[in-house]
Amino acid sequence: MKFPEYWIYLLLSISKLFLFSVYAGTNFSFSFFVLNLASIVVLSSWTLLLSSKKRRWILLLLLFLHSTLLISDLWYYRYFDDLLSVVLIADLTQMSDVGGGFLTLIEMKDFLFFADLLIFSIVLFATRNTQEKVTLERKRLVAGGGFALGLALFVIPIVISYSNEEQWLVDEPISNMREYYQLGFWGYHGLDFAQGIGSFFKDTNVTAEEESQIRQLHPNHSSTNPDSEKPNVIVVQLESFQTSVIEQQVNGQELTPHLNALKEEAYFFPSFYHQTHEGRTSDAEFITLTSLYPLKSGSVYTQYADHEFDGLPELLRNAGYDTAAMHAFEKDFWNRDDFYKNIGFNHFFSQTDFPDNQDIGMALNDEDFFTSSIDFAEQLKEPYFAFLVALSSHTPYEIPEELEQLELSGYEDPLLKGYYETIHYVDGAVGVMIEELKKRDMWDDSLIVFYGDHDSGLTQATSEMAQKLDAKTKVELFELDRQVPLFIKAPNMTRGETFTNNGGQIDIAPTILDLVGIESSYMLGQSLLNDTSNLTLFRDGAFRYEKFYFEPDLTVAAGSGTCYETDSGEKVEVEQCSEQIDSVSERLRLSDLIIQKNALQKIEESKSDKK
Repeated sequence: MKFPEYWIYLLLSISKLFLFSVYAGTNFSFSFFVLNLASIVVLSSWTLLLSSKKRRWILLLLLFLHSTLLISDLWYYRYFDDLLSVVLIADLTQMSDVGGGFLTLIEMKDFLFFADLLIFSIVLFATRNTQEKVTLERKRLVAGGGFALGLALFVIPIVISYSNEEQWLVDEPISNMREYYQLGFWGYHGLDFAQGIGSFFKDTNVTAEEESQIRQLHPNHSSTNPDSEKPNVIVVQLESFQTSVIEQQVNGQELTPHLNALKEEAYFFPSFYHQTHEGRTSDAEFITLTSLYPLKSGSVYTQYADHEFDGLPELLRNAGYDTAAMHAFEKDFWNRDDFYKNIGFNHFFSQTDFPDNQDIGMALNDEDFFTSSIDFAEQLKEPYFAFLVALSSHTPYEIPEELEQLELSGYEDPLLKGYYETIHYVDGAVGVMIEELKKRDMWDDSLIVFYGDHDSGLTQATSEMAQKLDAKTKVELFELDRQVPLFIKAPNMTRGETFTNNGGQIDIAPTILDLVGIESSYMLGQSLLNDTSNLTLFRDGAFRYEKFYFEPDLTVAAGSGTCYETDSGEKVEVEQCSEQIDSVSERLRLSDLIIQKNALQKIEESKSDKK
């Protein structure tokens, strides 16, 4: 057999892709197999032109690089349900500070991706003395034929998709995973690299049609109600807080007794969802402050911190508020110092401003963080907007032994036990904060919001959390993973109320503005206090609307998927969800347009030029 090491290389390469699909739980159809094999041939057929000795070492190097990228993709996918992208280079400096969480994603079986190096090395050793008797003309024929066949098998499906004007190819894509399924592993990463380079030359001009779409978001009436007395606004983002812990008992113990009690004097939204993507905590902040959606890759904080967003801090500042952000970690972590300043915060209290007391996890414990933040808020000019980002319940959920209060017999996963302990501690810190606000007469006449930033990362179907909570159906697992608590205590509120309508983090800013009498600006969310049905969507194209949940099928053309009735968890006809599918794509693309093209600034500049 001619070129034996090359055929072994192909077999090992495609086997690793199948192993990735098994570990990640992704689809691996026959057409996907052909697509990936074709791309591997296209990228490697040139090695057939080399001498046997050079070819073997280069193929070994290619296997190593392939394994390295695959295992990196796997670890990233386990955390984000997405693949690596070149735009994440901007986020690499942030990863060292959250490394403990990522270490939990690594499993010993993952290193099987490198087993092919041993197999291929054995093949090289066994055939080291074999002389290759192939003419240059024969090499050219096989290499050229393989390249042409592989290219045809790769390109023809794309041409068909383009001719059918399928959205994943014709329009700006809203999901990396759709590109992965349509282009294969190497096709996705090749396109991603090309787009990364092309972003430096991308046209950022806003067309007349795009400007018209954006202007429809802006109200045509007065932006404030100057006659009303504006309340102070305090917004608290709780790290990794899921709705599942609210009113949950573990071995007869309440995980969140203080937040449970808060339901008696605040609005509570049990059907509220986090809409974060790869930016996680920074995404939650961004969505909440701007009422825009996260990017499909990376974080707005690190890529577009200097763009115009017309967000909550700026709108409140324009209405006379003193604005401050509080986060007890490094000032430049996730580029917060630049982003906060740009979006309208007058002050940013960071690590060096807080006392050097006991740390829990990454930073100062939440109890001291909350009480110190109250001290800072008292220094602000009224009315003020204080935005607090808590940290104690950050993965990997480590808490000093002397602060552990729960009896967790019957639980085995150390991460889950650590999560419940840190959640219980943070709930106690919230209780201390509430009492301190009441003691200082800062509670009654203030608008106060508590919400969770994202899930715990422990919500997979096979996790101990899901099993203990008996989450089995698609809807149950979706809600376990995506639901986060939202509490809103309006000024002078005396009795709590539960709202069962759907909502997401994108609706927090419009709701706050509604309560303080300020009109929202270029925002894609809506007030949760009105009676309009809310379309709560996610970066991959999934959404909740009224009593339905739609899960997109990213392996086929855009618009396909499964519609579920949420009360029963049963599948229903996709037509029940079809009216909202196009709206999801349109909203995500409109948000991307505002973010990536800095469209709001260009629109304001256009206004100035016309005056």
